[in-house]
Amino acid sequence: MTAHHAVILGAGAAGTAAARALAKQDNITITLVGQTDETPYTRMLIKDVAFGRITPDFVGLPMPRADFIADTAEQIDAETREVRLASGRAIMYDSLIVATGSRARRLDANLPGAEQAAQEGTLIALHSLDDAVRIRDAVLACGKPARIAIYGAGLIASETASALQEQGHQISLIARSTLPGIATFGRSVAARVAADHQSRVTTYFGRTISRIHPEIDATTVTLDDGTDLSADLVIIALGTTPIAPAPWHDSVDVDDRLRAHDFESVYAAGGVTVHHDNHLGTWRIDHWDDGAAQGTHAAQMLLYVLGRGEDPGPYRPRSAHMAMIYGRMIAGVGYTGHPEDTPIESAEEFIVLHEHGGAVVGASGIDAVGAVYQWGQRLHEVYP
Repeated sequence: MTAHHAVILGAGAAGTAAARALAKQDNITITLVGQTDETPYTRMLIKDVAFGRITPDFVGLPMPRADFIADTAEQIDAETREVRLASGRAIMYDSLIVATGSRARRLDANLPGAEQAAQEGTLIALHSLDDAVRIRDAVLACGKPARIAIYGAGLIASETASALQEQGHQISLIARSTLPGIATFGRSVAARVAADHQSRVTTYFGRTISRIHPEIDATTVTLDDGTDLSADLVIIALGTTPIAPAPWHDSVDVDDRLRAHDFESVYAAGGVTVHHDNHLGTWRIDHWDDGAAQGTHAAQMLLYVLGRGEDPGPYRPRSAHMAMIYGRMIAGVGYTGHPEDTPIESAEEFIVLHEHGGAVVGASGIDAVGAVYQWGQRLHEVYP
């Protein structure tokens, strides 16, 4: 019997999880395709590199049993079932899992001064290991407490502001929303995180950057109301956008079984995917644990189609995430992207439930990890 060849594009959380699930099967060969010249790493740990807590050596990602190729996938030919790589090489597949992840959301290409600041190393996104190393080195190069402007106030931005403020740096936190973080935390938790920001760092909520002007000893950031900020470093943390090979423009649309729309034997998982189902509608999650869960689910679905396993059922986001922000543990489980939430009254803990269509689809809280995780277990009961 000829072995079934499964090709997985992307060697992050989703891709490696999918490979591990498939590697348990006999008569399946696996090719895992990573980015050109990149050694796979655990993206959830890169912030600790940026803050100087660990070195890059500690973020390497253990590889599953699979043939690994570091050669970026550029195009898929669905008719011939061929993946074309950046080197010009082509590989054939029987089944394909797209797990190519995301890139940092970029500033407007026409924003004055942004390109020059990026070239000079004073404007850096925090998304990749290379970004983290450059941020660490830029902060160390100041030789003193640095003036750091952070654009964004979601999970990564909030953790970054908290960690760098604790190290004694002067932080200016800029956010486009007057109440930032709603899409990450929900309205109730976001309000408390915003209050912590306002008590610890200088905040500019409801503002955008209109100009960046690199100078000899500082970078001037001009906001849309004319305010000028002087910074040694500007960190961009505006979330992520999916990245996928052609013929997809960016994201890969999937159904509730993680099957790519209009492509036979193609699945997708992780930050590259945009989900469409009857439970949450259209949604996307881009964090490590959920990416791994999606990768495993996509592999299980592939095996089910091949008659090698049980039907995993529709994918439901139930993974957890945590962040330490100003000494308080922010925890979430499931889908917490809806802005409205329902607080649970408790004298000891602050917990909110996130509902959609009358069902609880997520929970989040502050200094309430155990209670939030208990709700995560209940999602299996109330969110079939």
